[in-house]
Amino acid sequence: MNKITLLVEKRSQTGKGPARRLRAMGKAPAVFYGKNSEPIKLSVDTHEFGKAMEKGGRNTLFDLQVLEDGGTVNRVAVLKERQARPLDGSLIHLDFLEVFMDELIHVNVAVEFHGKSVGVEKGGVFQAVARELQISCLPRDIPSSVEIDISALDVGQSLHINQIKLPEGVTSLHEDDFVLATVVLPKEAEGEAEEAAEATETKTAEADKK
Repeated sequence: MNKITLLVEKRSQTGKGPARRLRAMGKAPAVFYGKNSEPIKLSVDTHEFGKAMEKGGRNTLFDLQVLEDGGTVNRVAVLKERQARPLDGSLIHLDFLEVFMDELIHVNVAVEFHGKSVGVEKGGVFQAVARELQISCLPRDIPSSVEIDISALDVGQSLHINQIKLPEGVTSLHEDDFVLATVVLPKEAEGEAEEAAEATETKTAEADKK
């Protein structure tokens, strides 16, 4: 995975007032957490951050160029948390976590299923159980996603994590019997859907009583 360069500025002011002023300027408050250093308060241009995310995708590896005291300090990091307003998606706050290229990190990556299973061709219903995986790897080996071929999956079968080949350098953090997907008979799929709906209705009713 290539590193995406992002220019950020060190900030000294904190609190709601300074944060609002930053956002009015098209910037968002952020914090960089280093393994062997104190947290660094930053301001990030939201437009440039958006372009970096579009270019790098999920689990982007950032080469942060931190402007401070007239100079620039480089830090490599991943995005730990992004807070945004629900209505318009505008950034509220960002957290960056320092990584080292020679040290393993734990991240979540998306799962992409490919192919048409033999079970579906027989009338079964494909169900994706996992939408993302927890993995361990070096920063340079972080995949944008994990692609899984489901063509051999038959009716009544489940695909487990130990049955797939992960990208080189990537290790799963799940148990070997962790289920990724399954193909069930239509009636079973309907039953599971009904159970899920009943559970939702029960939770809603309980919430209404409170």
